[in-house]
Amino acid sequence: MSAEALSARLRAAQRSHLDGDWAEAERAYRACLRDWPACAAAKSFLAFLLLQTQRPAEAEVWLSEAIAAEACHADWHFSLGMAQARQGRSGDARRAFAAAAELDGGQPMYWTNLAAACEQDGDFAAAEQACRQALSADAGCADAHFLLAGLCLRQERHAEARRHNALGIVAQPAAHGPIARIEAHCELDQRDAALALLHDWLAQAPDDPVALHLLAACGGAEPPPQCSPEFIRRTFDANAEAFDATLTNLHYQGPQWLAQCLERLAPPPAALDALDLGCGTGLAGGVLRPYARRLLGVDLSGEMLARAADKGVYDVLTQGDIIEFLATAPLPVDLICCLDTLSYFGDLEPALSWMARALKPGGLLLFSIERAPRALPGGHRLQPCGRYLHDPDWVEGLLAACGLALRERRDMMLREEAGCPVPGAFYCAERMP
Repeated sequence: MSAEALSARLRAAQRSHLDGDWAEAERAYRACLRDWPACAAAKSFLAFLLLQTQRPAEAEVWLSEAIAAEACHADWHFSLGMAQARQGRSGDARRAFAAAAELDGGQPMYWTNLAAACEQDGDFAAAEQACRQALSADAGCADAHFLLAGLCLRQERHAEARRHNALGIVAQPAAHGPIARIEAHCELDQRDAALALLHDWLAQAPDDPVALHLLAACGGAEPPPQCSPEFIRRTFDANAEAFDATLTNLHYQGPQWLAQCLERLAPPPAALDALDLGCGTGLAGGVLRPYARRLLGVDLSGEMLARAADKGVYDVLTQGDIIEFLATAPLPVDLICCLDTLSYFGDLEPALSWMARALKPGGLLLFSIERAPRALPGGHRLQPCGRYLHDPDWVEGLLAACGLALRERRDMMLREEAGCPVPGAFYCAERMP
């Protein structure tokens, strides 16, 4: 058979491959190789199809033969690396990806796959260098930014990790929702871009409570004294189903601190009238239950309360605003828990005052805030995520003004966001006689 006829058969096999008829393409590639066993191109095309159909070991054999005959094709080395990586051989994959990048350094995916192999191999410095090479080829390579974010997290370079995570989101907007994109633009000090997204959102839904609140959070409107009930309800209703799993993944520390604090306080079992404000799905309720004679939970989100009810730890669950509830509560209680809830209030004085009034003399208030890294004018600041940061020293001053004596303050991580720790402060305060 002439070389021209063999080339025509190979092109026909490629057309079948491109058309998605993989069975016919494989048959045709193998037929070509029976009649033309030295054709390195046919070996590479067959190997790529084998990779597509999850047969990496056989793909590696054909690619090795093709590269032995013609070592100048960067994409063949790259495919070889993919075959080896899928078999769990990061060291071999690393060498193949490096060869591909050396032949064609302008392909970001060669560098990002090299970075991933280096990371899997434990060579984090080489992985970071490969990511930076990818960004030299394409500054908007989302994969490189996300890989760099992970590498920075390993080294506790949290500011860099947040920045690269934001750059990855901005570079790949179609893969992320509007809230993630708005927060990413704010992280990068691209407030105009964040506000443009919000104005587009509000053009479609002018009364959307989430968009209206985030508009203020991003500087497009006057910050409110606290998050609107509609914003809180919408946000938590939407996230209720996966809430417990999400907080587990974020290494949320609230229940652990609460349990440790109660162990130190050592109240008698089943002796307290307790109130869990902003109870959510009841994560704190499970910790409080052994100490409670009666345990009440309050939350704005009906979806969250439904999941709290499933846990069976509360005597009564009430849907509503916590300050409105406190203003009408009939009897004072021995203990109030308010974890990860005051981040939705700016000025904490009204909430803390009502909590103090709802406590018996000697009663305890256990709560948390998102801790500002430095003093804040007015004691609080609305963040682009829609929650408030608080100055912990300012909070201590409010406690005293509200008739609450500080018994304990622990500055520690509240949870993680994008792998980075969110600084928090946990307080135990006692109602003074």
